Amino acid sequence: MRQEEFESYKTMHDEDKIISGLRISIAEGALAHAFANLTGSLFLPAFAILLGANAFQIGLLASVQFFATLAQFPGAVLVERLTHRKKIAVSFSFCARALWLPLIVYGLYTSADAGRGNLLNLLIILVIVYHILASISGVSWLSWMSAMVPEEIRGRFFGLRNSILGMMTIIVTIGGGYFLDWFPKIFPDQPRINSFYLLFAAAVVSGLSSSILLSKQIEPKNLLPFTGRYLQFFTEPLRNMNFRRLLTFAFFWSFAVNFAAPFYVVYMLKDLSMSYILISTFSVLSALADLTGMGIWGHYSDHMGNRPIMIITAGIAAFLPFFWLFTTPHPLSIYLLIPALHLLGGFVVSGFNLTSVNLIFRSIPAERNSIYFAFWAAFNGIMAGCGALSGGYVAKNVSFPLALFGDDPGSVFKLIFLLSCGMRVISLVFLIRVREVKGKSVLRVIRVLRSVRSWASMMGYHPVLQFFLPVRDKQTEQSPYWPIWRREDKDSANN
Repeated sequence: MRQEEFESYKTMHDEDKIISGLRISIAEGALAHAFANLTGSLFLPAFAILLGANAFQIGLLASVQFFATLAQFPGAVLVERLTHRKKIAVSFSFCARALWLPLIVYGLYTSADAGRGNLLNLLIILVIVYHILASISGVSWLSWMSAMVPEEIRGRFFGLRNSILGMMTIIVTIGGGYFLDWFPKIFPDQPRINSFYLLFAAAVVSGLSSSILLSKQIEPKNLLPFTGRYLQFFTEPLRNMNFRRLLTFAFFWSFAVNFAAPFYVVYMLKDLSMSYILISTFSVLSALADLTGMGIWGHYSDHMGNRPIMIITAGIAAFLPFFWLFTTPHPLSIYLLIPALHLLGGFVVSGFNLTSVNLIFRSIPAERNSIYFAFWAAFNGIMAGCGALSGGYVAKNVSFPLALFGDDPGSVFKLIFLLSCGMRVISLVFLIRVREVKGKSVLRVIRVLRSVRSWASMMGYHPVLQFFLPVRDKQTEQSPYWPIWRREDKDSANN
């Protein structure tokens, strides 16, 4: 075989492996997302409330995952020293998810009433260890994916992947919420807490299956072992001006968002007396909006850049907590206003989350990037954890039920929502200073978003079609990686 034929064959072979890896990533992500939703989302605070947790303990459970991101710093060192991102991601994710088995076994063999205090302490310890291991796996996975996903399809791919993860959220949330309401009716003699153990058992099966599937995914290339000075390694992200601006924004935004985030479910359960299935339905609405948004924002980010979309979606998301002040137990509020807030929130937050990650990918180097991901996760995590703990402290110790109407019973959670809104608005000042080399101006993107004709033409006249149409690389050549499930026979084409 001639050298040029060998190189052509090698390139085609690598392309096929990458395509296969992208497909596996979607399936693996769906199973991992099912695990994350069943052991978190609305189910974790609901389980904690059943164990007798107070507002501060719920805030603590919500904040643990954020403080655990500090583990990404030693995780980044582990990645650079061992160089095998795949092995680290798979092994740590498997161990983290298997940790839920002792809680299930202990809970099933302990008295429902007598053991609840110990169960709550065990839950807190488990959540801490789980998130430490998951953080180490996460930084390795991000570095791995940055090498595997081609840049020209990054927006579309993560938009597609997150859309499918959104579908999984819908299925899991509806199924889990229905199961929790159905269990005591069918098994009235069984403690209600047992329904959570069965839910967590299903989550473990899904999570371990995800880790096994992750082991089948390729790693395009291994890193070279790091041989430089670690002081330079740890300070490199801080010398990157644009990345430093992103960190400054994350510092304020994460605190503001998570000051209120853990308490929306608690507010709906306690102050509005909603059922599990109703809250699950609202979460599904948010997931549907997220699913739709991922497809649209992913396509737009490939065309218009990430920064303008991030600014627009963050600007809308900043005012969402303000509208929660107008919610009451009135049916009009429960069945109209709250669903609308979930729909709007899911749509804009999907755009913010997608473009923030893509902007990081674009702002950091291709090599030695694990420390960048560690800094981003740690800055977000520390301030998100501080925000959740601060919100929990206010909910527990401040006696100021905020009420806007004469018949409004008022709630201290509304005060938390108002404070969160104010802090979000202030943090937007730091986001405007962030730059992107290839991004369009915010005003131009707003003009495009205002035009229905522009939406239709850019999305291929239908949002779903973008997942089937080829994408151009550098405006001239068709990318060989998209769409990921429809491949041409290149051998026959070359012949």
